[in-house]
Amino acid sequence: MRLVLTTCPVNKSQMLVDEILKLKLVACASKIDVKSKFWWKGKMNEEKECLIIFKTRKELVKKLFKKIKEIHPYEVPEIVEIKVEKVYDKYLEWLKDATQGP
Repeated sequence: MRLVLTTCPVNKSQMLVDEILKLKLVACASKIDVKSKFWWKGKMNEEKECLIIFKTRKELVKKLFKKIKEIHPYEVPEIVEIKVEKVYDKYLEWLKDATQGP
């Protein structure tokens, strides 16, 4: 199992989640409102954003990264993969059934 994280503007988060879910690249997406501070083009910025945690399979991460980059509103989106070492077996079964592919 893999977690893929991205942040985006709050008003674009539902579109991003819906598009990814429709493709069955993930079994679930969790959204958390956050306040981010970051450097961008030499200036310090502060924005309200949404952190999205996508739950998926290793085999789908490459496709998921590609799709996020295609539809993400940021010029340089944060896209991070986290390998999950242990997962409740019933949850993992559900995740496999809920996503596309092999």
